[in-house]
Amino acid sequence: MAKETLRWRVDALCPDAGVLAEAGEVIRRGGLVAFPTETVYGLGAHAGDAAAVAALFAAKGRPPEKALILHIAAREELWPYVREVSPLAARLIEAFWPGPLTLVFKSSGRLPAAVTGGLPTLAVRVPAHPVALGLIRAAGVPVVAPSANLSGRPSPVTAAAVLADLGGRIDAVIDGGPAPLGVASTVLDVTGEVPRVLRSGAVGAAEIAAVTGTVPEGAAGKGEFFRFGIPLILVEGAGAAVRAEIERLYTRFTAAGKKVGVIAWEENAACYPGPVIPCGREGDVGSLAACLYVAIGQLAAAVDLILLEGPPEDTGFALRLRRLAAQVIRVEEGL
Repeated sequence: MAKETLRWRVDALCPDAGVLAEAGEVIRRGGLVAFPTETVYGLGAHAGDAAAVAALFAAKGRPPEKALILHIAAREELWPYVREVSPLAARLIEAFWPGPLTLVFKSSGRLPAAVTGGLPTLAVRVPAHPVALGLIRAAGVPVVAPSANLSGRPSPVTAAAVLADLGGRIDAVIDGGPAPLGVASTVLDVTGEVPRVLRSGAVGAAEIAAVTGTVPEGAAGKGEFFRFGIPLILVEGAGAAVRAEIERLYTRFTAAGKKVGVIAWEENAACYPGPVIPCGREGDVGSLAACLYVAIGQLAAAVDLILLEGPPEDTGFALRLRRLAAQVIRVEEGL
């Protein structure tokens, strides 16, 4: 018998806390909630509830031998679900989480066997989308989330596509607008000495090799990393020098007839003319990563190029930003 599927509409960058709390409660009770990530829409269920996991498989018509991906809100939540985090895995986590890279670890066996498909491994990722992260935190339980579609159908990038497949089969969908990347996460096995690609996706082999120093096994050709279809200019540095450079570039490009958008730290957003999207707290790379893809996706539909305030520190995530950018400009205070 079909059930009523609720549809909650939220702002992707600043989702309503009440909606997230209600959706989290549905998951805690064993229900199924679809939600946007930076890749595609996922279908969330309580990973520790065997009945909820079974309901997820039934709703999707998913073969029972196919393992699921555990979604967590922070790297610290890996324990107690994995047996170890190798130095290799730690480097990848630092560079790509939150983000569209799923890592496969040796499982601790704490979750139902259906989650891992009976394998001794567990796939985990931290999504880079404020709605996804907010829902996981609100649920307060481990959340598995395959794509929110009938098995064999295309992965959905909008709430409407979710409802077309799963309306009447699931409890609710959180509509946060289109998923900005539109391609699945890359799945990378890090249980051995050399990483191995199990599924190609938004993070390419070249990006992985730049962090690990070796091309992963199973990579198709050289591997391509994902880019948005719009130039992104990354301005790195600290303080007033970055703001001055972005203002200079904004003036230059707008004078040339270009529509320019800016992604800035929350503390600096008021310094720039619009359109500008605040994203992350200054110096907090994790908070920037959590909303960056959504911010780029929102601006990309309205502007010709994007100027981005980058982190001052030379971190693994800074490396990913440089590979996403069409141009990188480094400025120093006092110059």
